Amino acid sequence: MKASQLPLLKHFADHRPYLFCQRVRVNPDIFDDILDQISDHPIFSNQSHNCQLPVAIQLAIFLNRAGHYRNEISPEYVAQWAG
Repeated sequence: MKASQLPLLKHFADHRPYLFCQRVRVNPDIFDDILDQISDHPIFSNQSHNCQLPVAIQLAIFLNRAGHYRNEISPEYVAQWAG
């Protein structure tokens, strides 16, 4: 079983932006800009007892998935990548 690569994103953003870009298909500054624009949207809050992942993680997972074509990425790959 693989461990999640999500904890590495902060390190990549700070020290190896080219690796951050490979994972989420945008540079760290653009990621932060998108995050600032969407963080307060009500879709990221709910009234249930089930907590959502932080918005930054949801965005990273979406961008990773959106950055691949058709069958190049599977739900299993995303689950392994994101944990």
